[in-house]
Amino acid sequence: MALPGTVGLEHVAVTVPDLEAARAFFVDVLGGREVGRVAFSRDLDGSDMEVSFNAHPDAVAELVTLDLHGTTLELFHYDAPDLADAMPRNCDPGGHHLGLRVDDIVAAAAYLASVPGVRVLGAPSFAVRPDGVARGWVYFLTPWGLQMELAEEHPVGGRRDG
Repeated sequence: MALPGTVGLEHVAVTVPDLEAARAFFVDVLGGREVGRVAFSRDLDGSDMEVSFNAHPDAVAELVTLDLHGTTLELFHYDAPDLADAMPRNCDPGGHHLGLRVDDIVAAAAYLASVPGVRVLGAPSFAVRPDGVARGWVYFLTPWGLQMELAEEHPVGGRRDG
């Protein structure tokens, strides 16, 4: 049995080491739009940080909510006594990435390669699926190490032959 009443993915949330730098990257570089801010802590709003957020009881969190091309993205920043500072690799437990659909992956990858601190991981790769759709992809790391992906899809014989 599936989760009763599920109608879709509501948002994606990412914890970042510097809230303002991450907000600027997602707005200025990736074209998002800030839609809200809020702070959480036992002192600020009575939140039980351990129970509600799986965080240290003395943690304080700030949240910026963005509209990233139609997807709600929440950027969290925590201040807590026991923070880890290593980002998991894609292959590590807890590893993850965010994927962005683009119209021209080659141009998008070249643009990101010009942004200070961004590391594009190789050149775009292309493959043709059995349904005749060509798919391109390339991964990149944000300045703080969050792994993301660019993806492009089009029919074979369309804009690019893959």
